[in-house]
Amino acid sequence: MQDLFIQWLDERTGIPTLYNKIRNWTIPAGCCCRFLPAMILFAFVLQAITGVLLWAYYSPSAQSAWESLFFMQFVLPGGWMIRGIHHFSAQLLTVLLGLYLLGLVFSGKYRSPKEFVFWSAFILFLFSLASSLTGDLLSWTLSGFSATLVRVRFLQMIPFIGEPLFRIVCGGTEFGTLTIPRFLVLHILVFGGGFFVVMILWRFFDHRSASIVSQYDCQSNTKTSINNSNRCWVPFWSSEVLKCSLAWLLVMAVVLILVYRQPILHAIRPDLFSVHQNLPREASLGVHLGAPADPASFYDAARPEWSFRALYHFCNLKWKTENGEIDVFPGERKYIPIFVVTSCLLFYVVLIPVIGRLKIGHYFNVLMVLSLFLSVCYLTYASYRHDYLDPAMESFRQDEAKAEQIAERAVELCLAPDGIPPTGSLTLLQRDPMLQGPILYAQHCAVCHPFKPFEDEQEHPDFKPIPCETPKAPNLYQPIRKKWIEGFFDAKRIRSDDYFGKTKFASGAMVGYVRGELKDILSEDEDENGKLLDQLIDVLYSDAQRERLRVETPNGVEGLTEEQLELFATFNCGQCHKLYAQTEKPVIQGPDMRGYMSRDWMVGIIADPVSTRFYGPAIGKDKGNDEMPSFHLSPEEAVLSRQEIETLVDWLREKWYRFRVSSSDAANSKQQP
Repeated sequence: MQDLFIQWLDERTGIPTLYNKIRNWTIPAGCCCRFLPAMILFAFVLQAITGVLLWAYYSPSAQSAWESLFFMQFVLPGGWMIRGIHHFSAQLLTVLLGLYLLGLVFSGKYRSPKEFVFWSAFILFLFSLASSLTGDLLSWTLSGFSATLVRVRFLQMIPFIGEPLFRIVCGGTEFGTLTIPRFLVLHILVFGGGFFVVMILWRFFDHRSASIVSQYDCQSNTKTSINNSNRCWVPFWSSEVLKCSLAWLLVMAVVLILVYRQPILHAIRPDLFSVHQNLPREASLGVHLGAPADPASFYDAARPEWSFRALYHFCNLKWKTENGEIDVFPGERKYIPIFVVTSCLLFYVVLIPVIGRLKIGHYFNVLMVLSLFLSVCYLTYASYRHDYLDPAMESFRQDEAKAEQIAERAVELCLAPDGIPPTGSLTLLQRDPMLQGPILYAQHCAVCHPFKPFEDEQEHPDFKPIPCETPKAPNLYQPIRKKWIEGFFDAKRIRSDDYFGKTKFASGAMVGYVRGELKDILSEDEDENGKLLDQLIDVLYSDAQRERLRVETPNGVEGLTEEQLELFATFNCGQCHKLYAQTEKPVIQGPDMRGYMSRDWMVGIIADPVSTRFYGPAIGKDKGNDEMPSFHLSPEEAVLSRQEIETLVDWLREKWYRFRVSSSDAANSKQQP
C-alpha cells in the first residue's frame, strides 16, 4: 500500500523523484574555489531577505524616503542590523562575483564547454553593480542624490535618445518624488529579479558543463580544453555540506564585522576611529545615514561607491603641464570614458571565451584581464588618495566634514520629542539655529561684526569663528554670557576692538561714562561699590537669559527686588537708558535696557535698530545708530524674514535642541565590541 501511494504521488507531483535526486545530489570535486558559487548564493539570499524587510518599511517619496530610513535605523528594533546586512552583503556580493570571474579566467574554465557559465556570471556581476547604483539613490541622502544625478545626466550626452531616456528615468525634467519609485522598480524588479533569473541559468549552465567535463575526466581520464585536473562527482550530503556551511558562516562573519566595524575599530584604535558619543549607539552601527537630500542645493563633494571609484577617477584624470593641470576628458568629452571606453571593455569581456579558444588567446586573456584588474585597483586607490591626502582637495574634505555635521544634526533633530514634521526632515534643518545661524551671520552680520573668541578664551566647540575682513562693530561671540556683559563696564575692554573700538561710540557717552563717572563711583568705596556693580551685572545677565521682558505692575517688576532696581539709580543708568519702573525720560537717548539682550530685545534690535526703543534717529555725532541697517522694517521691506531673525538670535544665544545620550544608552555603547 505504501509503495502504491508513493507511486501515485510520484505520477501526480514528482515529489518522490525530486526527493531522491536531492538525497543523491552530487557535485563536482575540485579546489576550494568551488565554494564561491555557494557563497554568492548565500549573499544573494541575505540580500533578498533583508531587502523584503526593508521594503516593508520604506516609503518612496521625497518627503519620506530618508525619514523611513531614519525610522529603520533608530526606531525599529534591529533595523540598523537589517540595513547593515543588506548594504554590506551587496558589497560582498560584488566582490565575490569579481573573484569568481577572475578565477574562471586565470584557471581557463571560461573555455569550452563553459562559455555560458562565464557569460551568465558576467551578467550577474553587471546586475550587482546596477543594484548598487539604484540603491544609492533610494536612501535619498545628500551624497546619494547628487552622485546619482551626475551619473543619470550622462544619459543626456547620448544623441537623439539621451534626453527621452533621462526623462523616463527621472519621471520628469528633474529628480523628485517621481524618481524614487522608478529607481525602486529598477532596484527590486529589474535588477534584483533579473539577478535571480540569471542566477538560475548560471547554475544550470555550470551543472551541465560540469557533467560534460566529468564524462571525459572520470571515464577515460581525457583532459578537455584548458582544465588541468581530473574532476569527479562527490556526494553533497557528506563533508561537502559542512564545507559549504563553513563558507556561508564566513560570508556572514564578514558582513557582521562590517556592520560592527566602527565600534570594533574604535576599540582597537580609539585615537583614530571615533564613535558618536552624543547620539544613540545605532548611529555607530550598520550603515551610516547621511544628510537628507535637498534638491535645491547640489553637493559638490558627492562620490560614488567604491565599486565605481576607478571609473570616476578615470573620467577625471588630469595632465600636468607647465601651465598647470588640465582635464584629459573635459566636460564635453566625458562621454568617451563613460560610453566609448566602457562599451569597448564590455565587448571585449563578452569575446573572452571566443578569444580563449586558442592557447595563445587564453594567455592574451590572462594578461589582459590581469592588467585591467590591476588598473582598476590602482585607479580606485588613486581616487581615495587624491581626495584624502592631496592638499589641493582641502575644500572637498571641508565639504565632506560639513555634510557629516549636517547628517549628525539631522538625526539629532529627528530624535527630538516633537519628532519629524509632516513636511519632512528638511524643514527641521532649514529652521535649525545651529546650522542656519552661522550661514545667516556670515551673509548679513560678518560684514561689520567679528565673531571669534576673546584673546584669553578657548574656542567653543559649537561656535566656529567667522571671518570678518573689515570689523567695525562689537564682537558678538557668545553675547549673552556674563563675561561679555562685564566688558561694557571695563574701561580698557570697552574701547577694544571687541566692543566699541572700531565704532563711532569709541568716543561716545558710554565710553566716557565708564572711563569717567563710573571710575569715580568705584573709587569712592571700591569694595562696596564694586559688589554693587557685580550685582547690577548679575541683573543684566539674568535679563539676557530670558525670552521676554519682565512684567511691570504697580506692585513692582517681575523677578526683581527694590534693592535690585535701586542698582540702576546708584550707577545713573537712567540718564541714557529706559529702565524698569522709570517714569522720567532719559536725558540722552540710548537703547532701552528693559530686557537687555533677551530674545525679544535681540530680535527687535536686528529688525529695526533705529526705532526709538534702541538708538533712535541720529542726533549729534555720538548718538544714534552706527551704520546698522534695519533688516525687517515691514514684511514688504524685509531683508530677513521674522523667522530668519529669530533663527539667528537663537543661534547667538545658543538656544537649540541637543540630544543627550541616557546613562543606559552610554553603558550599552561602551559594551559594544
